[in-house]
Amino acid sequence: MDYSIQETYVKTMAKKNYEIRPLKEKLMDKILIYYSTIWKDKLEESIHKQWLANFHSNNRIIHEKEQLNALYLLSKFMYFGNAELRELLRCIYRDLYKYPIIEEIRKSNGNTIDLKFIKEKFEKEKAKTKFLGIGNPSESGIHLLYYFRQENNLSKEMFLNTHEIFSIDLVKDKDENGFDREYLKSKVSNTQIQRYIFIDDFCGSGSQATLYSKNIVEKIKSLNPNIEVNYLVLFSTEHGMQVIKERTKFDNIKSVFTIDDSFKCFSDDSRIFSKKVTGIDKDFTQDFCYNYGKKLWCFHPLGFQNGQLLLGLFHNTPDNTLPIFWSDNNKWQPIFKRYHKV
Repeated sequence: MDYSIQETYVKTMAKKNYEIRPLKEKLMDKILIYYSTIWKDKLEESIHKQWLANFHSNNRIIHEKEQLNALYLLSKFMYFGNAELRELLRCIYRDLYKYPIIEEIRKSNGNTIDLKFIKEKFEKEKAKTKFLGIGNPSESGIHLLYYFRQENNLSKEMFLNTHEIFSIDLVKDKDENGFDREYLKSKVSNTQIQRYIFIDDFCGSGSQATLYSKNIVEKIKSLNPNIEVNYLVLFSTEHGMQVIKERTKFDNIKSVFTIDDSFKCFSDDSRIFSKKVTGIDKDFTQDFCYNYGKKLWCFHPLGFQNGQLLLGLFHNTPDNTLPIFWSDNNKWQPIFKRYHKV
């Protein structure tokens, strides 16, 4: 037999053998591959077995169907490990920060392609920039700045804590009636800084960024409206981005990865159930996710504000993700545990 014909025959037979295997076996093959690749820095091998044991209907048929459909969801789970997050942090700097500045430099200078000139101008703009995290020092937005600095080879002088943005002077003068008075007056500490970049890992509802805008961004803008304040995030829902655009004073709001309704597990346009798979039932899966989820987080059984996501990050899992993956309530064994704010 000709070698090329033989090779084609072997591949065809292997494909047929794979296709006739039970769905559960094929899903397990995927899970085992995940352990050796994208999950290798996060999960202990076989933790999926402990997680699957959470689904324990007394009815044998229902029990098997729940486990099969849960395994199907697990095979569709989007997990971003340490390596993937570091790559995304490079994307934030390069695609959302550096390239737009370079584009503006070129546009303002006759579309120049003089690399030396562009580099000199960019370094001047960089010197007027400070990067900050969203949240207090214990939260994930701040935590990511360490990796952000490493991956983009940035000086630690380019980073600030939010309290360093402002300083307070004691002012002594006279009031309108000529009486002496003293009062405290806020100002922007470093007048050379013309651009503040807030970095975040995940934006779901937009509530945290909105709160930050009220406390920090609006104050910056009131002191100097010409200062540019940007919000750059790794992952964001379309809804969250829209909320921030409508309710905050950030000048630029950008996301590396935008999550639309197709990423919601049980939406009409769900990409999770876009293809019919024998043995996989969207309505059945939604019902048992809701019923288990109600015991785990009664107010948000399908994730915060009905998030319905299948998303986990190396350092934490968003609460917009289905609680069956991350909750440890009621002796539930999570597979991508969430570490809550206390």
